[in-house]
Amino acid sequence: GALVLAGCSDGDERSSETPSPSAREAASAEAGITVWPAGQRASTVGDRDLFTGDVAILPLYDPTDASTGGAGQVTFQPGARTAWHSHPAGQRLIVTDGTGWIQQEGQDRITVSEGDVVWFEPGVKHWHGARADSWFSHIALAVPGENTSNEWLEPVDDEHYGAL
Repeated sequence: GALVLAGCSDGDERSSETPSPSAREAASAEAGITVWPAGQRASTVGDRDLFTGDVAILPLYDPTDASTGGAGQVTFQPGARTAWHSHPAGQRLIVTDGTGWIQQEGQDRITVSEGDVVWFEPGVKHWHGARADSWFSHIALAVPGENTSNEWLEPVDDEHYGAL
């Protein structure tokens, strides 16, 4: 689960040792900061019905938190990509590594790379994934609220992907 950490005052000594999770949990009873340690979040493999190629998804925080929606670090091996899909409330991507492609249906493909931020308007049919010659990783932020789940559509087939 999530850990909550107490803040440090200006006079606190900083240690190079990282407290154990149980020590952090014990110190968190009255805190106002929540930390989800990297080692306690497991990656999952992208569902073959929703992705082409090898994709790893690492949840960044609790996707059931209604105030924030979900967020995940999605890493695509070269040539891997999502299926066509849309989001009723829109979608934001923050590119963290590599070079990828994004495309809105009926528009030209756009190359994106580390540091780029992408916003897909609500209801826009699109896909995103790695270029054929590069790994690609982004943080996908889900918009909180009711009825905001993705609408997954058909795969981006090899002929379409290669022809772009």
